[in-house]
Amino acid sequence: MGDPVTHRRRAFALLTASAALLAGAVTAAPAATAAPTAAAAPKKCYTQSTIGLTCHHHYGKKWAERGSTGAHVKEIQALINGTTTYYKTHGKALAVDGIYGAGTQSAVRWFQKKYIGASAVDGIVGPRTWDALRGYRN
Repeated sequence: MGDPVTHRRRAFALLTASAALLAGAVTAAPAATAAPTAAAAPKKCYTQSTIGLTCHHHYGKKWAERGSTGAHVKEIQALINGTTTYYKTHGKALAVDGIYGAGTQSAVRWFQKKYIGASAVDGIVGPRTWDALRGYRN
């Protein structure tokens, strides 16, 4: 069973650590949302032999434009974050929320201009933009 004094010390240490963790979690939660940290950097996307670059939200090339929602929009947002200089250029990541709003449209237009060419800028993700997002250069 062991030394009773050692057992009490361990129990007290565990109780103290638990109380500190609980107190920290309660007081730290509001501060965590106040300022973004380095952890806000985008996740990496990877090459999959059958489709090219993917962030594993959507594997197809479904048409997307302002007002679109779903996994294919998350894939577009994640690809822009994880495979381009968007984060470095803009100082923040594009929200990966599956909603193709003004921010996503602006990011798509930026991507089209930078990676495809000015003639491709329309803010719509069709076959040509998907190919560029997936890493196929025309």
